[in-house]
Amino acid sequence: MGYFQKQAYHDEQAKKYNINKDDFTNSTGGDRYESFDEGGYKKAIKNAMRMADFDYRTSAPHMDGVKGDASFNDYAKYEREAVKLHKQAGNEGEYSSNKDITGVTNNLVKDYNKTLATQSDLDNMSVDNQIADAQESTDSSSSYQESDRLKQAKERVQSFRGASDASAAGNNDEQRNQAASGFAKYKLNLA
Repeated sequence: MGYFQKQAYHDEQAKKYNINKDDFTNSTGGDRYESFDEGGYKKAIKNAMRMADFDYRTSAPHMDGVKGDASFNDYAKYEREAVKLHKQAGNEGEYSSNKDITGVTNNLVKDYNKTLATQSDLDNMSVDNQIADAQESTDSSSSYQESDRLKQAKERVQSFRGASDASAAGNNDEQRNQAASGFAKYKLNLA
């Protein structure tokens, strides 16, 4: 947002939260820019957004990219996302009334609540229920049959174990001695 767009946004939010811009004018006079407490004005708007806007505090955590930290940028993102959600819900007209705002908030909270576990889900997660489910699945009448691929793999393992030549399995003294001497030469090269 540019400077004038931010000013218009601040003025719009001040109007929304019944903040009078004239209350932030210094009585000292002087230049028109020196007589206005812009920091205090923005802070008052930010505090009003954070404290008074239940929909923002409730909806923001459930929106992608919106942090809910009550910064101006975050609140602007919230407003843009809420307008998009309002249109996606098939609503006509502007996103402006309390009914529109509340509708978006309720839809977000309902969608979030669908992701939560129910009491019956939690009850089914007990250790006793999990053990009972495991026993039921093993007690079933279906018999286990090995696949051809598993049978072939087991035969290969047996053939390696039963090989008469011990070097086929890589387990002999000559191989160990070669590895040890190679390591000793490597250590000497490093020194």
